[in-house]
Amino acid sequence: MSDAKITEVGEVFVSYSWDSEEHIKAVLALSNRLRADGIDCVLDQYEVSPPEGWPRWMDRKIAGASLVLVVCTETYLNRVMGRESPDKGLGVKWEGNLIYQHLYNQGADNQKFVPVVMRNADRNFIPVPLQGASFFNIETDEGYKRLHRRLLGAPQAEKPPLGEHKAMPKKEVKTDFVTFIENPIDIPLWEKAEWRATAFRGWENSPPALGIAFLNPKPAEEIFKQWLQRYGSRDEFEELRISIIEGDIVGEDPGYTVHIAIELENVIKRYEKAGLRLGDASFFTATRMNRMTPASDSPYLARFKESYTKHGEYLLVPATCKPDGSNLQVAPHLAIRKGVLHFRNAKDIPENDIDSIVLHMGAQHRPLTEYGKSLKRKRR
Repeated sequence: MSDAKITEVGEVFVSYSWDSEEHIKAVLALSNRLRADGIDCVLDQYEVSPPEGWPRWMDRKIAGASLVLVVCTETYLNRVMGRESPDKGLGVKWEGNLIYQHLYNQGADNQKFVPVVMRNADRNFIPVPLQGASFFNIETDEGYKRLHRRLLGAPQAEKPPLGEHKAMPKKEVKTDFVTFIENPIDIPLWEKAEWRATAFRGWENSPPALGIAFLNPKPAEEIFKQWLQRYGSRDEFEELRISIIEGDIVGEDPGYTVHIAIELENVIKRYEKAGLRLGDASFFTATRMNRMTPASDSPYLARFKESYTKHGEYLLVPATCKPDGSNLQVAPHLAIRKGVLHFRNAKDIPENDIDSIVLHMGAQHRPLTEYGKSLKRKRR
């Protein structure tokens, strides 16, 4: 044991219960051995009758001790917890109350009370406030040595000196942008989920919710779990592009279309913020859309717009419904908070615009579309 690691130790008070003559003798033997090894143990067996009385003596010794050994047994725990008759174990009950009060005063920051067991089975009787501390089983000589080192403040192993950093070879970052893009539409999942409706929910003091309502809850939840893993609970870079297109569309009944796609420019921003270089790339990504044909006097979209304008953000949430759109159930725990929502009119959308796909969806209501784009950027 290195002398450099040993710290000065004051009195060490031993708290225990008088379980049996054998146990009393075992505690005395432990205290005697620790004293022989330089630890100033305080034990009631060394006293005859303190002038101030046992309660004040215990209070003074526990308060003045550098450390307190708590010898844990089933009897000790029962008496501390008040599970025995009132006339038994008064000393342990008093000591237990004092220990609990000290822990409470320290804000549960235990640096003073050390749980000790005479045998491994007694580890089950360590009081709850001490269970977070290291306990010491002195059934073996090695266990005693561990306890002795703890009382001296000596660690179990010497910490070697810190070496110098070794220079790491520099590697050029080569991340393909197309690989970096993660398609927001997992086609097999969307086919299983079956997007059937769009729902709006509003609250007076909170951002409104835009619900994507599916027929099948499990794949619907998986879609949003994947999005949460990729974009987080707040879509910081606004990589998910949500647009609501109103106005007349050839072959469609009056209403509006919700279109979900990728916001390519924002994906590029995240790519470049990660310190990656963008060259030329071409890619294709799937998008999804849903056509809603509500009654002409339906107020829900208008109310959603008003709330969105007020709060400046909205929650994108999954929902489930029946085939006719009834029995709507929203899952707010999977919400993604977003700030950008594109409100557009069909007549203002030019060709080759990402939302122009909606203009050509026709009466077949094609739920799946593809969008392709080439990037030509100067290398920097």
